Amino acid sequence: MQRFYETILIVRPTLNDQEIAELIENYRGILVREGAEILHLADLGKKKLAYTIRHFQNGHYALYRYQAPAAAVRELERSLKINEDLLRFLTVKLDEKELAVLQAAAAAQAAAAAAAPEVPPAAPLAGTEA
Repeated sequence: MQRFYETILIVRPTLNDQEIAELIENYRGILVREGAEILHLADLGKKKLAYTIRHFQNGHYALYRYQAPAAAVRELERSLKINEDLLRFLTVKLDEKELAVLQAAAAAQAAAAAAAPEVPPAAPLAGTEA
């Protein structure tokens, strides 16, 4: 039986953007290979930590929201535990109420983005060349 999960990672801030992107994609690949359906994947960027973890004041956050069998979650967490570039991770099972709230928020955000008027490109000033 597949359930809905959310996993958040905090990666060492000393990694460059390419290494972070590869790490995020690697864990997405593990989930897909194990039969998960990725619902939402977000690279949340670098943020200040609430407290120092392994002498780091900042961390790079990534969020995965997915539907998966328990075996996929176990495999993901196994691989997360052995990666020394991760400062912390947390996986939680989402219940139907939380999932409904998240889906409603995503739908509202998509509707707001679709309803936003497009700004036409600015016309060049008279007497200037484009």
